[in-house]
Amino acid sequence: MLAGMSTSLTETQRQQLRGALEQRKAALLSELGEIQRDTLSALGDAVGAERSDDQKDQADRMAQSTVRDAEATRDHDELVAVRAALARVADGSYGECTECGKPVGTERLFAQPAAARCIVCQSAAE
Repeated sequence: MLAGMSTSLTETQRQQLRGALEQRKAALLSELGEIQRDTLSALGDAVGAERSDDQKDQADRMAQSTVRDAEATRDHDELVAVRAALARVADGSYGECTECGKPVGTERLFAQPAAARCIVCQSAAE
């Protein structure tokens, strides 16, 4: 057995990890809401801006928009992974690799609670 791998999580560990997942879900939803508000505000500012904006101002707005879009995509993808992990907690499969069915490993889950794969399958996927 690999270091850090355990055959199963204790109920206490499972609850701790579920709590961490719920907290991360709430944080991501908050971050996505903030990004959405910032985007709407920026759109309003762009619409209200005078047509005489110079190219530097336009480039700055485009760069900010690109960063916001990347942050939103990253947060959305993580939120999908967190929700999938919470579904695995609910159905009792949390802690099992979604690829091979072996344990993901307690240390790995505490480092990355939304991890769906064991380190071997994750390495192969990357």
